[in-house]
Amino acid sequence: MNTVTLGGTATINDLVSVARFGAKVAFSKEYEERVNRCRAHVDRFSHEGKAIYGLTTGLGDNWKKFIPEKDRETIQRNNIYAHTCAVGEPIAEECTRAMMFVMLCHFGSGHTGIRLETLALIRDMLNAGISPIVPGHGSVGYLTLEGHIGMVMIGEGKATHQGETLDGAEALKRAGLKPVVLSSKEGLILLSVTAFASLAIYDAQTLSLTADIAGSFTLEVLKGTLMAMDERLMAVRPHPDQINTAANIRAILKDSPMLERYRGHRVQDALSIRCMPQLHGPVKKAVKDAQATLAIELNSSVDNPLIFDEEDGGAVALMGCNADGTYAGMASDNLCIAITDLCKMSNSRIDRLLNSLVSELPAFLNKNADFNNGLMMIQYASAGLQGELRILAHPAVVDNLTTCANQEDYVNMGYNAAKKAYDSMHLAKYILAAELICDGQALDCYEDKRCAKGTQAIYDLLRSKVPEMDNDMPLTPYLEAVAQQIIDGAYIRTVEASVGALKF
Repeated sequence: MNTVTLGGTATINDLVSVARFGAKVAFSKEYEERVNRCRAHVDRFSHEGKAIYGLTTGLGDNWKKFIPEKDRETIQRNNIYAHTCAVGEPIAEECTRAMMFVMLCHFGSGHTGIRLETLALIRDMLNAGISPIVPGHGSVGYLTLEGHIGMVMIGEGKATHQGETLDGAEALKRAGLKPVVLSSKEGLILLSVTAFASLAIYDAQTLSLTADIAGSFTLEVLKGTLMAMDERLMAVRPHPDQINTAANIRAILKDSPMLERYRGHRVQDALSIRCMPQLHGPVKKAVKDAQATLAIELNSSVDNPLIFDEEDGGAVALMGCNADGTYAGMASDNLCIAITDLCKMSNSRIDRLLNSLVSELPAFLNKNADFNNGLMMIQYASAGLQGELRILAHPAVVDNLTTCANQEDYVNMGYNAAKKAYDSMHLAKYILAAELICDGQALDCYEDKRCAKGTQAIYDLLRSKVPEMDNDMPLTPYLEAVAQQIIDGAYIRTVEASVGALKF
């Protein structure tokens, strides 16, 4: 199993490796040294009794209250209790693991003052497969969800371990771990925005390339033309992602007997076919912009206050607001808009595949119309999913409510944005799955089924999960199976094995 060693630059792929695929986490010597160096400053501040937010004072409006040294362990535990107020159904285990990984990245930056033993417990929980149960609702950008992780760290709360739900203390015990007693500043648990956004970005890249694949297949079975993908057209509007999208479609369909057979069949295709570079391209740009933002966020110090070395060997604590989640939140809102647009076009292609007035194929791709409905209802499901995506595409970060007795008179709402982005990717995969299922059924409606090498590979992968449909059958299992293939990147790997690497 892979190991991700923290201390250098962490990546979104590192996060996904740990959160989704169970990679182990290790600390480099540099990581441990910078954590210990910063912690020494915090211990000195604590003894000196300087007024430092969250370290020697209370939180929020209680910043005016000085906390005596003897009471600071109590106040840190109380900070965890006070922030444990998320509600509703638990978030996915991979999201909890992503949050814990982000905590290690942020806490271990060398500016937060957390103890190495506290970070080691988070690391060991990840490596042992202990996942705190974290309700998914009730955060404006930070703290409330992470409070539930903190509860398990202090031996309370609930967690899963080896498929069993346990009290936090028991979960730690079974893995040979002990709860931590939180010290000065350690009750301030950080934001979850980066974790959800990183998972969403990883899936968005997979979905945007899969849209090129599904769209290419649709173009072929609808007797389309590659004219709209011509390099000369791309060159005079030289957005790199538009150029790359057209190149992907040309590569997948370059040797298509079907396109050759129907050359000149139409003067031009409908917009959902010929405009793929002009829409898939901007979607990929949005994903890349989000990737750039989150690459910085993942390797940032986002606590408050932050500790900095000074030239005389001392240190200073600076109170600011690097903990704000707007960067990741705004990137997430943009991702929601982009993926909704991507699926809007996929839905238009699904309609064209099923509408005999424009497809010149059997209505609803129904091969036995006397007693069957064909794929009529798969479009209903896709339309319903699209409606949900449109709701999620409304930006979250534009909202604001005042909290904490007007001390926090602005809140970023980044968590809501990031959670929407994560949920949007979950819905989007089903729409692309519906298009691929329609593509396969459309190809089966031809007497001569010879197609491009790339689309033949797509068809074969599809048929490994979905049979040719001569009669109606429940579609949910097939939508789930193809959606899982999509999010696992199976269609990308299959196409690339056939036609070479796709461009992103």
